[in-house]
Amino acid sequence: MLFNERVGLLCALLSALAFACNADIVGQPGADDPRNPGAGYTGTGATGGSFGGSAGSGHSVGGTGSPIGGTSGNPVGGSAGSPAGGSAGSAVDGTGGSAGSPPLSTGGAKLRLLTQTEYLASLKSLFGNVTTPLDLPDDTSVGAFISIGAALVTVNSTAADKYEIASRAVVGEVFGDTARWQTLVGCQPQANLSDTCVETFTRSFGGRVFRRALSDAEFQQWVQVARNAAMLSGTAAKGLSTLTSGLLQSPNFLYRVETNALDAASGRLKYDGRSMANRLAFFLTGGPPSATLLAAGESGQLDTAEGVKAAAASMLQDSALVTQLTEFFYEYTQTEFVMTVEKSPDLFPTFNDALRTSMKEGTRLFLEKVVLAPGADVRTFFDSDQTFADAALAPIYGVTPPKSGFAQFTFPAGSPRAGIMGQAGVIAAHSKPDHTSPTARGVFMLGAFLCTTPEPPPPGVVTDLVVDPTLTTRQKLEQHRKDPKCAGCHALFDPLGVALEHIDSIGRYRATEDGLTIDATGALDDGTAYDGAAELGKALRGSAPVTECMLRNFYRSVNGRADDLYDQSQIDAMVASLSARGYVFRDLVADFVASDAFRSAPRVPITGENQ
Repeated sequence: MLFNERVGLLCALLSALAFACNADIVGQPGADDPRNPGAGYTGTGATGGSFGGSAGSGHSVGGTGSPIGGTSGNPVGGSAGSPAGGSAGSAVDGTGGSAGSPPLSTGGAKLRLLTQTEYLASLKSLFGNVTTPLDLPDDTSVGAFISIGAALVTVNSTAADKYEIASRAVVGEVFGDTARWQTLVGCQPQANLSDTCVETFTRSFGGRVFRRALSDAEFQQWVQVARNAAMLSGTAAKGLSTLTSGLLQSPNFLYRVETNALDAASGRLKYDGRSMANRLAFFLTGGPPSATLLAAGESGQLDTAEGVKAAAASMLQDSALVTQLTEFFYEYTQTEFVMTVEKSPDLFPTFNDALRTSMKEGTRLFLEKVVLAPGADVRTFFDSDQTFADAALAPIYGVTPPKSGFAQFTFPAGSPRAGIMGQAGVIAAHSKPDHTSPTARGVFMLGAFLCTTPEPPPPGVVTDLVVDPTLTTRQKLEQHRKDPKCAGCHALFDPLGVALEHIDSIGRYRATEDGLTIDATGALDDGTAYDGAAELGKALRGSAPVTECMLRNFYRSVNGRADDLYDQSQIDAMVASLSARGYVFRDLVADFVASDAFRSAPRVPITGENQ
């Protein structure tokens, strides 16, 4: 234990040192978009100490809540309260903006913590299959997307401990097999690691872990870590395993680093080649870039739209892309909630973990096989007559159970359900334990499909509906809206929710509500009328604001940040591209990766709030 503690401490200190010496992360003037807390990160080192702060202090890189390398607390390379290398309130070179007119951002570095999926994919690319179970820090969803959370999340001491334990578990598996680790290293080194092959391994493997070439200083530091550990333990395996564990605990592995700078031709903040290689790979495949893609980035091939198209061509044909896009729509619909939502056992005795799992898988198949099928119009997301069911789901949809597994079914003409809001998993995720809740369903659809977030109820307002068995839920809501303090918001989302009143809390059709006639009529803001879930789906499919909102959410998810008016031109271009592509979502992606929306970020005013 004494040896492990000493080596662990050494790794942690050198990991933090490697971070501080990396000019690609520290010393930049801020993120690509200072509005996004991708600009200021709180993080911990391999043993719980913060980057730029003392162990357990929880200070952020370069200052609390600040851009990397900026604000009070003495930013790296800049004066207190200023961006790196610039005067207070200025851009990186200290210029820009007059009194009363804040300067515009000129580029910098943005950090995005690897998600669990990205972390595991990175391990697989480094070591092949890793079978040891790993207890990783939970992903954090912000604005419905874990990619946004990854740009905001704080790596505290608990999370750092989990990463350390995970790295040691992986290393234990790999270095517990002599043939495996010697294949990884490429030789059978001497006990003191004096072999040239050790240096070759450190440089090549370290570059793969960091997704960039090691600097000479980093290379020397990590070689010394390995040799010191080998000296203390007397074995080459211990020295190299310590090196490997330390690399996996480094911020350079745990964070995706994206840097950009002002492009005079476009007036936007253009990502450099290395960042583009990482952005392309993690977006299109869910994992790190290949050596070939990284080389393309380093050589300048990814500096042009044509170069990006060429590099992305093979990835756009890979099945991993469908998995990535399915995951976007899965998050977009918040289907995961079905795995934790509770239902009344008296009213819904069949609702159990097995049914939850079937609901989740049925929705995944719907997204993958229908919405994202080759040549499919993505707007079928709203009004498709297709679904997937197994023996557990079949009674909910009123279809004959398949003999095994899942089967695809077509709802008959005039069916009361269609599209994503006909999916039992989505319905159950956005319903209450013992009732449908048009309000909960409507709030979800208003936010997800129309990009509108209602205000929370005013203080002191009674949100409970009247208890009256002679009234339908819709009628109770209409009474509730007679209160002026409630009317405004409920008028936004209740009309959407009541359209689903023929579908109960777990997705089954019901003709009446406890014997009362259901009124499922409503209309969108543009006047498009509907009666029931299927007609609502058709109305949503034909709505231009709904299509724009879908793409706005996609833009947020891929870029890992919220959007505002500075992004509107890019979102408009995406809408035009999708239309030109016949609404085939996979074809849109080919245009998107070569567009300014993916290759660059907008310049925005730097204010006191986003420095």
